[in-house]
Amino acid sequence: MSAREGDPTAEQDLLGSQRQVERLSEEVLDLYRQVNLLYRLGDVFKAGLDREQICLRLVAEVRKVLRARAGRVVLDDGYTTAEPPAESQSSVTVPIETLQGHIGEATFYDKRRGFFTASDENLIRAAARQAGVALENSRMIASLIEQNQALERLNAELRELAQMKSDFVSNVSHELRTPLASIKGFASTILDDEEMPPEILREFVGIIDAESDTLIVIINDLLDVSKMLSGHLKYQLAVQPLAPVVEGVIALLRIQAQAKGLGLRFEKQDEVVANIDPTRMSQVFTNLIGNAIKFTDDGQVTVRQWQADGFACVEVADTGIGIRADLIPNIFDKFYRVENVVHTKEGTGLGLALARGIVDYHGGHIDVRSTEGQGSAFTVRLPLPAAIELGGR
Repeated sequence: MSAREGDPTAEQDLLGSQRQVERLSEEVLDLYRQVNLLYRLGDVFKAGLDREQICLRLVAEVRKVLRARAGRVVLDDGYTTAEPPAESQSSVTVPIETLQGHIGEATFYDKRRGFFTASDENLIRAAARQAGVALENSRMIASLIEQNQALERLNAELRELAQMKSDFVSNVSHELRTPLASIKGFASTILDDEEMPPEILREFVGIIDAESDTLIVIINDLLDVSKMLSGHLKYQLAVQPLAPVVEGVIALLRIQAQAKGLGLRFEKQDEVVANIDPTRMSQVFTNLIGNAIKFTDDGQVTVRQWQADGFACVEVADTGIGIRADLIPNIFDKFYRVENVVHTKEGTGLGLALARGIVDYHGGHIDVRSTEGQGSAFTVRLPLPAAIELGGR
């Protein structure tokens, strides 16, 4: 018989050693589970997942290791992966944090009472910390992508603006050069021919006068757009009939329409008044009707006036080349010229921008309908005097 057989103290020491080995084994097993889970999560989270994918993978991986019945993630911004289960006897909740602080919680559930151990909670906390790092990385990557896309859009807009300004300078130079060349040519002819017949002299002087008016219109548009952008464009408002303004513009532009063989008519359905600056509104209708004539090679231009829904309405409709639907949102931008006419028709690209600014000041707006190849209709809507709020407010 051994010297220690039957010794109660020796048996207690042996039992204590066995329990210590069991505890160490459990701790090693817990450590292994934690390391294995974190390793798997680290590998999974390297894939550049988004927020939803990270939260779902966190729940799935932890449930797989713990064999818990359910799990969910709830973020502070309201996002959640799932609703809590209807029945559960035990649960554990841990925070999810990033460098920015607390951003949510992860909760796991089971039907078995007392199912989760302290070791399980430590494992869930470690997994939640790793998910927090992944969420922070995902947020930063998404932010960088968004900033990069914003910079790309800004660069594209700046390039487009630079091109538009370059085109504008070229267009304005051409617009100024054409009437100046005409004026110079006819003036030189008059000076060189001292015996020019009076009727020809009168014709040439008339052309010089008309081209001078063209120059004045271009220069006034340039100055007015500059004043409008700086808020210094002056208005002299008065309540008055709208038809005389429209009729005056039609009378001035009728010769242009006739020269192209176009019909130009005014259909006045209602007598309407509005609180307007007649000079500024004349600019609006000159631009709209002038454009309709310019971009119509066959058919007619029809101007209609009526009253509806508290607005005085004037529509300028043509049977011209029309505008592509995707280009319509840009046509009121300064310097912008429609692609399908930019190389074939003259213009500074300021007329519609000026027209919209003037109509906006009067508290109104301009609507556009157009079908490429069939024509366009621009409708100016000005509030009737009882509904007017001036200054574009």
